[in-house]
Parts: sequence; C-alpha cells; structure tokens
Amino acid sequence: MLKYALSNFLSFILIFFIICSSIILWGKFKFEEPQNLQLHNTFIVNPGDSFDVISQNLHDKRIIKNQYIFKIGVVLTKNQKKLKYGEYEFPKTASMSEIANIIANGETKLHKLVIPEGFSNWQIIERLNAQELLVGDITAEPMEGTLAPQTYLFSRGEKRSALLSRMLKNQEMILEKEWLSRAEGLPLKNISELLILASIIEEEASIADEREIIASVFINRLEKKMKLQTDPTVIYGITRGKYKLGRGLLLSELKKFSPWNTYKIDGLPPTPISNPGLASIKAATNPSKTDFLYFVSNGKGGHVFAKSYEKHLKNVTKWRKIEKQLKSTVEH
Repeated sequence: MLKYALSNFLSFILIFFIICSSIILWGKFKFEEPQNLQLHNTFIVNPGDSFDVISQNLHDKRIIKNQYIFKIGVVLTKNQKKLKYGEYEFPKTASMSEIANIIANGETKLHKLVIPEGFSNWQIIERLNAQELLVGDITAEPMEGTLAPQTYLFSRGEKRSALLSRMLKNQEMILEKEWLSRAEGLPLKNISELLILASIIEEEASIADEREIIASVFINRLEKKMKLQTDPTVIYGITRGKYKLGRGLLLSELKKFSPWNTYKIDGLPPTPISNPGLASIKAATNPSKTDFLYFVSNGKGGHVFAKSYEKHLKNVTKWRKIEKQLKSTVEH
C-alpha cells in the first residue's frame, strides 16, 4: 500500500514537473517568438512611468500580445528596473524579448536635423528652436563659425543646448585636425584665422571643384597685402547672418566702413561670416597653387579667374553682358 502511494506521488510529481516545464517552455517561446506588428510601432515611455504602466501601454497599443508573459519575462531577465524613458521604434517582427531589451538598453528612436554648410549661427539656432522634439532654451550663442554643419541624429527630449554643444565639439575637432595638416607657409596665424578664411570660401564657392582655387586667390592676396574685396563679408556686416540680403550690394555699401567690409579693411574680417563645412576648411588649409588674384562669376554657377587686373576687367565686362542678357530674359 505504501509502495502504491509512493508510486502515485512520484507520478504526480513527474506530471506536475512536465506541466510546469511545458508552461515555462511555452512562455519562453512566446516571449522570444517574432511578432507581426501591424499597427503603429512607435512607443513613448514617459519619465516616471512604472513597469506596470509600460507593460499596460505596450499591450494597449498592440505592440505586445500578452502583458503577463512580457512582465514575467522582463523580471526573469532582470530588466525590470532597467527600462528607460524615451521614444522607441520597434522592428515589425520584434519579439517581446527584443522589445524589452530595446527599452532596457535605451535604444531610442533617432531623428535627423540637417545643418547645411554656410548656415549662420542665427540660422542654426532658428532651426534648433523650430524642432519641436528638442527641449530647453539656448541661453548663450557661440561665436560665429564654430558650429559644424552636418546631419545630426538626436532623440526626442534631447536638450537644444546639448545638441549645440555637439556641434561646437565637432567643429573644434575638425579645425584642430585640419590645422595640423595645413600646407607650409600659409599667411594664417592661428585656427581662428583659418576659420574666418574658410567661412569666406564657403560663401564664395558655389561649385565644389572651385574651393581650392578660390582659396588660392585669397591666400595670394593675403601674401601680397592686398585687400580681399569679397562681397559676402560686406553682406555679413549688413545682415549679421540673420537674413538674406536678396539684392546686389549698393556702391554706397561698398564704400561704407564696417569691420567686415574687406574693400575697406586690410586682411581678414574680425569674425567668420558663416559656419564652413569640412570641404571649405580643407581648401583653406591646402589651397591650389596658382597665381590668380581675381575672380568673377561666369554666369553658369562658377567663376572665371584672372592673374592680372586688366584680364579681370575683361572678365567683368563679359559677366555684365551675361547678367544683362539674363535680366532681359527674366523680364520677358
């Protein structure tokens, strides 16, 4: 009788063990099973959301099929206290396990902010302020030219000041690297002067292949102690980078003194006139070797270069004719 009871007990234990093991294996399978997320799979965890709230919200949005399996799986994988706030986007086939790991690792959805080459600080700050996914105010505007124009990735809720700091750090790293690889004998005293020249090149070069040649013109003029005589610096003196002038410069504006009027001052202006990209910085540190001292538009988006003032005047005359023809075409 005792042997029969013991046999029944062992059978019960075995059956119970098999059932429990089957449930655990089934739960593990469901926790790790790829899903088919048909609906919107972007999800926001707000600061202060509890584990229960996160689980319930995931279930309500149909991102997880079973919140109880999800909760048990998260607890068993020790991710319960690691879940981080932020905006998340899950792959369409993400399992509940993958979803938990993405949130626990803080792999937030990344958004893009494009800062074009040649943007002024004012334009960049305007773009940052217009991006509603960023938070906070920018209380201190950095010096013109010190922000690297690139495509930046950021998470919802990132501070505008933090993104601005990344731009500053990137430009600082670029300048330090390119300064060390500059050509010998350049008439540039320091990185600040390099940045100023690069910003002028950025504003003058409409064709990428011309950057180094345009850089050579300014380097040659600096070496010969000639005034740079470049319109974008005069325009910056008027607008401070806060708006497009939208017209040609007036003769009175070219004659009027300002610290940025390179028709009046010697050498470089006191500050950069925009935020130059890497290509313009490279052109300033390693310009082409030419004897050019002048350039003017060729009417096709590029420029015609000249070594002498006489040749330059002929090029200007040609440009005036092209400009007149273009104006006549627009009017008709």
